Amino acid sequence: MVICSYIIAKACDLFEASTEYLGRNMEDGIKGATLNAIGSSIPEFLTTVFFLVFATSQNLGRDFAASVGGDTGSAIFNTIAIPGLVLLVTFFVIKGVSKVKISKKVILRDGLFLIGAEILLLILLSSDYLTHWHGWVFTGFYAIYLAYLIYSHKKARSKSSKEESLFEPNAWYEKFIHSKRDGRGKRATWLLILAVVILSLCAAGLVEGTKIVSTSIGINPIFIALILVAAATSVPDLIISLKDAKKGNYDDSVSNVVGSNIFDITISMGLPLAIYLLITGKTINFVEHGSNLIDIRIFLLLITVIVLGIYYFAKSLKKKHVFILLFIYILFIIYSIGAAQYNAGINSVISNLAGFFIEWIRQPGGIEEILKHFGNVLTGNW
Repeated sequence: MVICSYIIAKACDLFEASTEYLGRNMEDGIKGATLNAIGSSIPEFLTTVFFLVFATSQNLGRDFAASVGGDTGSAIFNTIAIPGLVLLVTFFVIKGVSKVKISKKVILRDGLFLIGAEILLLILLSSDYLTHWHGWVFTGFYAIYLAYLIYSHKKARSKSSKEESLFEPNAWYEKFIHSKRDGRGKRATWLLILAVVILSLCAAGLVEGTKIVSTSIGINPIFIALILVAAATSVPDLIISLKDAKKGNYDDSVSNVVGSNIFDITISMGLPLAIYLLITGKTINFVEHGSNLIDIRIFLLLITVIVLGIYYFAKSLKKKHVFILLFIYILFIIYSIGAAQYNAGINSVISNLAGFFIEWIRQPGGIEEILKHFGNVLTGNW
């Protein structure tokens, strides 16, 4: 898993160079929410694919739940840890920068769609059984988001030939793209495909590593995926956001992570689910394993609302926001460990605290029961 994470980090350089060229004419915030977000979410998409493909019939629900845990954990990592680390680097490494302003338009646009996707996640995965229609609904939601981005996109001015001539490629992949004036788009596309292939192989390695670790220590793979796989598959988002921030493209830096979250929750999870269940004709019994995720999905929605509120209502982001974001992420890690211990029957202070929250959600007539009823009524005919 460590080796795969390292290779993913290196593959990001190829990916970033290709999308930098392909998205050179895109408006601020659009490139981050589309090319960067989709490409950097390929690891999450592929981990879902491999969790489903490698799963045995008796473990299908468990392994799909693990993939959801990875996508959910990645969304939380993207929402809190990446902006926190980006701001940390911006304030403490880049000289002369003491505050960062982010477009309210970008936060409002992507933030509302993200909250919508998380509400959909909360309701649909509360169903007792999952069919290919669940996957198509998630996929359709992303199609609406993408259509809105395309509709609202105003073509930016193309860079002049003078501006392109000022660019001096350093790395081999930059030299490969800019070696000749003709065919740069094709070479950038081939480089993007190479990066995706590398990420695919590493995603398969992460899935197998997750299963081995979870079996070895006797913990549900959901919780391994929630922390380790989530962080590993978010490496592309982190690197791309850091590079955008260093260039002063803060809108792209933020829209990348928010757009990636929407992609993770809808396409990365929904499209493989839809295609796999449609082809195999299977239905996933999600009664037991869906229950293990209810608290995490609620946690995700609460964290998203809080963090997006900070981004939107703060006139500018300052050093204090770095510590607030990182503190929230540390709390999430502690809770995840406590929840894993609680589900494994381990008695500790953090497992008792996590257990109190879980039991409150699962009490008769509580949030879980309400969501299950609503989800089953909505998807009963699927």
